[in-house]
Amino acid sequence: MVQQKRRVSYVIPSPAEPVPRLRLPPHGTSRLGSTGPLLIPLRKSTETELPKSNKHPRHRLGISSLALDTSTQLTGRAAPEGILYSAGRDGLVISWDLGIPMKKRKATKDDNSKRRDWEAMTGWADDEEIDDSVQNDGDVLGDVTINPRRRQRVNSQVIPYEKQWETDLAAYNKPGKSSSFRQSAQMNSDWINDILLCNNQQTVISASSDGTVKSWSPHLADLPNPMTIGTHADYVRCLTHSREQNWVASGSFDRTIKLWDLTREGQVDPLVTFNPPDTNAPKSSIYSIAADPFGTMIASGSPERVVRLWDPRTGKRTGKLVGHTDNIRAILISEDAKYLLTGSADASIKLWSLSTQTCLHTFTHHTESVWSLHSSHSTLEIFYSGDRSGLVCKVDVEDCSDVSEGECILLCQDTDPFAPSSGGINKIIAMDDNLLWTASGHSNIKRWSVPQRRSVRASINVLLDLDGRYVRSDSPSSFASQLPSETSTRPSTAHGPNGSMGPSMQSLSSDTWPPPFDRDDTYLHGIPFESLVRLISPNEAFTYSSGRGRDPEVATLYSAASIRSVPRQTPVRSPTLSPFKPPLQSGIAEDVVYPMSHARADYEERELASDAVPLQAEPEDVLTGEHGLVRSMILNDRVHALTVDTSGEAAVWDIVRGLCRGRFSREDVASISHTGSWAGGSGGEREHSPREVLEAIRERIEGEAVVSQWATADTKTGVLTIHMTEKCFEAEVYADEVGYANDRRFNDESKINIGKWVLRNLFLGFIREEQRMHRSQEEGGSPPDGTLDPSLGRATNTPSRRPEDSTVVQSPHMIPALPPAEAPPIRSSPLLASLIPLHTQEMSLPMVLIPVAADESEPFAAAPPPTSSASVNDYSTIRGRQSLAPGQGLVSASPDDFALGGKTDNTSSVQGGIMGRLKNLGKPRRSPNEASSSPNIGLLVPSADLTTAPEARMIEMDTATRPIQTILSGPMSPPPSSEAPTYSILPNTLIKISEEAVPSYMTVYRGTVASIKHDVRALEEAIPLWLLEYLVLNKIPAIPPHQKISFVLLPSPMPDGEDQLPELLNTTQSKLTSSRYLRVRKLVVHVQEKLAKLLSRPEVESPEGNEKDAGTKPLDEDEFEILCNDVVLHLNMSLAVVRQYIWKQSSELTMYYRRRPLSIIKGT
Repeated sequence: MVQQKRRVSYVIPSPAEPVPRLRLPPHGTSRLGSTGPLLIPLRKSTETELPKSNKHPRHRLGISSLALDTSTQLTGRAAPEGILYSAGRDGLVISWDLGIPMKKRKATKDDNSKRRDWEAMTGWADDEEIDDSVQNDGDVLGDVTINPRRRQRVNSQVIPYEKQWETDLAAYNKPGKSSSFRQSAQMNSDWINDILLCNNQQTVISASSDGTVKSWSPHLADLPNPMTIGTHADYVRCLTHSREQNWVASGSFDRTIKLWDLTREGQVDPLVTFNPPDTNAPKSSIYSIAADPFGTMIASGSPERVVRLWDPRTGKRTGKLVGHTDNIRAILISEDAKYLLTGSADASIKLWSLSTQTCLHTFTHHTESVWSLHSSHSTLEIFYSGDRSGLVCKVDVEDCSDVSEGECILLCQDTDPFAPSSGGINKIIAMDDNLLWTASGHSNIKRWSVPQRRSVRASINVLLDLDGRYVRSDSPSSFASQLPSETSTRPSTAHGPNGSMGPSMQSLSSDTWPPPFDRDDTYLHGIPFESLVRLISPNEAFTYSSGRGRDPEVATLYSAASIRSVPRQTPVRSPTLSPFKPPLQSGIAEDVVYPMSHARADYEERELASDAVPLQAEPEDVLTGEHGLVRSMILNDRVHALTVDTSGEAAVWDIVRGLCRGRFSREDVASISHTGSWAGGSGGEREHSPREVLEAIRERIEGEAVVSQWATADTKTGVLTIHMTEKCFEAEVYADEVGYANDRRFNDESKINIGKWVLRNLFLGFIREEQRMHRSQEEGGSPPDGTLDPSLGRATNTPSRRPEDSTVVQSPHMIPALPPAEAPPIRSSPLLASLIPLHTQEMSLPMVLIPVAADESEPFAAAPPPTSSASVNDYSTIRGRQSLAPGQGLVSASPDDFALGGKTDNTSSVQGGIMGRLKNLGKPRRSPNEASSSPNIGLLVPSADLTTAPEARMIEMDTATRPIQTILSGPMSPPPSSEAPTYSILPNTLIKISEEAVPSYMTVYRGTVASIKHDVRALEEAIPLWLLEYLVLNKIPAIPPHQKISFVLLPSPMPDGEDQLPELLNTTQSKLTSSRYLRVRKLVVHVQEKLAKLLSRPEVESPEGNEKDAGTKPLDEDEFEILCNDVVLHLNMSLAVVRQYIWKQSSELTMYYRRRPLSIIKGT
């Protein structure tokens, strides 16, 4: 098996020390002779302020998903206090301790006689009498094998384990406890698009743009790293799971939905794969997905504007719902799988009956694309919605006889002050309809207070006090004293006093309106009118909706569920009188007239949330993130790179040494834009993109250099990551251009291969360990049992992971979590087992070893070594090495070079690898109890090819590792420091080795510069062959020859009266060809030598003929100079630079030589 194409990547850490503040040079600043960027320190302040203390990992980019755990109890606590999980585009998952008091939830008796369902509220109650024989298979009319009415009934007396606790409002202190960091895990190498909790909220599942579905068990004692449980061929967009059946479903842009059994270790294939009718349809990508708790139905949404229904038990499509006119981005399913709620990019939210597959109602209070929906109500009668503009609304129609009797509150607006256009609510999560968290396009997570349910506030006297909290009064006599005056203000909201009475009048029944505590016409059930949006009754006559050019119900007329989706034209029942109806719709003969304020009048006309004022202007708590990098660009010297972050600040990085050279302020960056200010700036000018920002800065600071590309850069996870392949050896630079101008080891013509330079310093520890093991075998050989040096503390056969190798970082103050005290009843499933024992560490199949590194920021430490045991297969035995003859493989080197007899670091010891595996080939496999005593450094994740038999896999491994073991068993000849000078590199620099896969690279090794020396054996498994050949043998792949440049070199025309220098030999000799990296200094020497021969003397006379002393004679470069386009060329300029930046023509390069003026020579 040939090794797949692999690359090496390293992540440049954020600066821990102040960096210089730079100013942008003016246009037209001369760069003649300068290859590096023009970095001018700011005079007022040479250094930036200290960066924000990174006591723990924080999100760097937008938050994409949230998950809430309200059942996990911490050690020493009487009740759960809530754990919030957040996932972002930086691939990071962070857990936060909320510290919210909770109490046991009491089971409520479901009184179905008093409860009204959605059909009654929307006027579709008569549909219950319709025959179920009319059924739809999802694409064409036909038979359905499963009766859509046959739903598993939900027993309201049995509370699910995840919902057994609720917020204790009596113990919740105002304004509440701030959340604190608990743990974090770098789960993915690309954006995380969705997360969810399963396994009794003990396991986190993530879906990422890297094409993987991963799991993480954060409460285990050994804090294991995330594991891959499945892959897609494209971005994984969304997740859902069945609470009772314990499977997880993932939806992807590869147009498939896959069900994963988390009980199967090392699985490759999903349990079930759902494919769209047309697998090649361009709009079949899955954007949203939902499943009912009992695993009987899956609903998916896509840009094809259709909600498709699937049965996971049969693997077939059972229906489709047509009505939306744009992409469907959010889906919710009720507990009994009877109702469906969908949010779409057409700005509408539709409620569907799954029994009849009809649209019951369309909510149209949003004007922007609806991105997120959330509801903890069993029948979705209370739900939250968030749109692209950052507006969050709460709809509450519980216990209403008509939809119009419910309320729609504009709770808040979550926007990014630096980039308003990058906002949008990606995720909403609520705790018992009391607290709400929002995730949007920025890196902050905001917590908002939420009014209690409408039915609760309507039954008791509830008003907002001056601090924005709710005050209850059961006594009507005390109510008047709690009414806010017209001059009162509420700092926590966006409202001001508005109690004026207007001339508007409305005829309403004295028996039903107004409620006693709402006669001030400022609040409705404790909510200001200006924060309310009137819900439209499905029974109202058609009226023109302001702000919209179409009827939102028109799309429903074309539902595939037949004509029953069209509201009947026959007379409908008159619903219970709503206090929000206009006078003409009231059936009361005798009316009482009440004056109506402007606030009430505006509310009666308000149907759009964008016209309302948010109830909360500021969040109750903010989990602050960082400003991550969003764009990068490598400059033409291939040593420096430009980046811009989410705040608009730009920085210059040395990507070779891994350092930040300086920053440009956001104001300076905005000032150079030709298209307006940065996002969020004033003036009404359009914001410019990060790419435009970098182009504008590069135009100002970039030097004049021509260097081949050796690496690529990206900022997918909010940090600067450099990727290198086998083509990294094609770039060379002069040593004096990268800081070695006065180094005795290099002269003016010495060059450094950038790829060699970087790789040698990154893997310095690996080279030294390989040297030490070679020397150890020469002296006495390695222990036969393969045990490691006891000084490392790894004498057992348990696969261990050092703290610095873990992706999991925990707070030193983290309180351990207790295991679930009450296990849910075991339910049988036609697909898989009931529970998900993800805690199992024993792997029955070979796994890929991925050592990973943690954020070494203090005082937060990474995970401690695990204590559980795991089986180690035969691939992990120690490899043997061939004995070397005395002197074999020795190379002469400087003290810093690598040689078998040289001095190396002996503080760590890792022995073993591939040779031992070849020796054990064909031997009986060991049982898990007889596993090798050699520790397995790395994370166990399923391999990509585990479907073959063990013997076949061993043969394939043998074929793939033969070249590697041949290199490792032979003599070493590592690269010397004279070719790749040693420099200091930050020890927490993350190093990754990734294998090419679909849709992105798959990480096979993760470590740090500091941990490299401990990971020799794991590196031998993951290292690409081209990298191993360089590190061990100083051998690189064949490099294509450098292009040559032809040019003409002629004497410069001189004014009359001055001596004209002759041409070099003849006209044909004036046309030369040379390497594109030839420097002008060599041309000067060439001119000197040719002219000396032409004048038949060994040296061309000095301009001052009496100057005979050789010590005072000027050098060749001081006597002659080269010109191009009348520009005197710098001696360090190469031909490629002259052609690109001075000649600037496609025709043949022409240059001239002449004597330097006497004044210049004397000056030098």
